[in-house]
Amino acid sequence: MAVSKGTLMSISSPSTDHSGRAPLGIGQIIADAFGVSLRNYGWVFLLQLAILAIFFGLLGSFFWAALNGDQVAAQLAIERNFALFYLLLLAAGFLSLAFYCAMIRLIHDRYVDPAKPFMATCMAGAKRFLAVFGLLLIYLLAYIALYLVAALLGLVFFGIGAPPGFVIVAMLIAGIFALYLVFPYLLSFVICINEDVGPIRALGRSRYLSAGYRWPLLGMMLLTWVIWFAYLLVMNVLARIFGTGGGIAALIMMLLVLPLMYAWLIGVYSIAAYRLRVLKDGIDLTGSVANVFD
Repeated sequence: MAVSKGTLMSISSPSTDHSGRAPLGIGQIIADAFGVSLRNYGWVFLLQLAILAIFFGLLGSFFWAALNGDQVAAQLAIERNFALFYLLLLAAGFLSLAFYCAMIRLIHDRYVDPAKPFMATCMAGAKRFLAVFGLLLIYLLAYIALYLVAALLGLVFFGIGAPPGFVIVAMLIAGIFALYLVFPYLLSFVICINEDVGPIRALGRSRYLSAGYRWPLLGMMLLTWVIWFAYLLVMNVLARIFGTGGGIAALIMMLLVLPLMYAWLIGVYSIAAYRLRVLKDGIDLTGSVANVFD
């Protein structure tokens, strides 16, 4: 991508004053995410197959009973092997998390440098799964805290005899406020993997990088939701129109398209974080900034 020398020099000089900030370019980010996802579709598809193989390999007997519609057999199998089931589920979860970390790093690194080796990028990403697991625990604790606060507020409102309409509006306002509190940390997962930082550092980096760009990031998030909803709607309509045959066609199509959609969603957030890193830190991993001064 051709960039003027003046632009590169301005990017390479990070500043804490972003009053005259450059636009994030949401449309370009979404387009670039589709591009890098399509270019690496084969690798992403293999990673997705590996994740499915992990779950079916470790939990095959439980899954097959559920897929065949025999809920009683599935329930009995879990009850008879309760400890084994959850042990295998935990192992499958950890392995799948490592593969998803590999997928995130692959999309990021192949966007920065399309020639980066597949195995090197995937291994670099997979090694981040413990840090990402720590980040998930932090988010889980935050969710529990927010849930308890919401439940307490609900009890207080009902205890004082507040009208149901007032309670609904108050809880909606509280939910929006909670979203406002957690939104600055939207990019923390991709930052944790792509920048090789720990959970706490990733949260801080996400807050720093998103400052001044939260409205564009909110628009980006809403747009990704709309596109993802449209994809699910098409799958559902296909299954309903063609009956059983449509259901099979929808399942096959989902298995083929789902890796692309996952990669695209990963790409949107990874590229957004990288773009903010260039704008705010002056770090361009493609080397184009450094080449100006060679």
